[in-house]
Amino acid sequence: MSGIRVIHVAFFLFFVSSLSAFGQWSPVSSETTSNLNGAILLDSGTAFVVGDIGTILKSTDAGTTWAPLVSGTSMTLHGVYFLDPNEGVAVGDGGTILRTTDGGAGWQSITSGVKDSLRSVSFNGTNGISGGDSQDLLYSTDSGASWQISQSGFLGGGFPGAQMLSATTGFVAGQNSILEPLFANTTDGGVTWAFQNFLFENIEGGCNDVSFLDQNTGVVSGSVFDGTGAIARTTDGGMNWSTLFFDQPIEGFAFPRAASGFAVGAVGRILHTTDTGITWTDQASGSSANLHDVSFASDALTGIAVGDGGVILRTTTGGEPSPTPSPTPIVTPTPTPSITATPRPSPTPRSRPTPRPRPTPPQPGR
Repeated sequence: MSGIRVIHVAFFLFFVSSLSAFGQWSPVSSETTSNLNGAILLDSGTAFVVGDIGTILKSTDAGTTWAPLVSGTSMTLHGVYFLDPNEGVAVGDGGTILRTTDGGAGWQSITSGVKDSLRSVSFNGTNGISGGDSQDLLYSTDSGASWQISQSGFLGGGFPGAQMLSATTGFVAGQNSILEPLFANTTDGGVTWAFQNFLFENIEGGCNDVSFLDQNTGVVSGSVFDGTGAIARTTDGGMNWSTLFFDQPIEGFAFPRAASGFAVGAVGRILHTTDTGITWTDQASGSSANLHDVSFASDALTGIAVGDGGVILRTTTGGEPSPTPSPTPIVTPTPTPSITATPRPSPTPRSRPTPRPRPTPPQPGR
């Protein structure tokens, strides 16, 4: 007997559960509880953060891990800018300017010529500007090795926002002496400035940061005196502004690309724009800390945000949720049944006929 096996396969689909659409900002350990006020992330993956009591942190893996640096000061530091992984400047209270040329291993104290707190610093090439309280404005032409004063000694107000768009064009944003938003621009590398007072749609307040995409289109973030926040946008170099309002004060900006910008603010607020600042949408930060600054690599995906209590948040997806995977079918075979072969009947032998008797022939002589 022989057997023949017939295989039957059945398919059953099992689906992988889809991921929840959480924002992709994650906290990383800073190993400090000091408030962190300024941040910069370079495309090389080197990053620096500054904060209270002279805190300076450094990362060499795009913000994943951080190590403290010895700043040599106990003054609160508000702003930081690096021209490359080695050369950078930090500014802070009491006219403090610190400069390094070895990636933060050592910091040199630079004479600023002012006693007010310096709140912001920005460079384009070797030319840089710094803004501070009492409407102090400084400029440098040698990568921060020395500084000259454009103006100082005003009553009230200051410039927590500064940006060098090119070697000669720069912007600062803050507040004037009568508690109105104040904006200024320079076309000669910070030597002279043109000022403009404005209101957030007829509401007083102060600017916290500034970011221009070109000489005409830019945004300023702000705090309004009813406790809310604002982002004002201009397309004519600051002559006219349109304003959006938010529940919390808005502070730092980062525009790694013209069509992709980020803003941070109080109570963990993170905003994202994809249309050069016309509209903004919330991202889930997962934090309730007041956030003061944000910085991104030029890929617009890898970024860091810093805030009170040593909070550092990091993203590698531009703050957006990771894609939800498609359901994956899993094929499971059923047990293989076997079929028993049917035996063939053996043929019945045919009966042979009985031979007929033959007559006996006669004998001779009978």
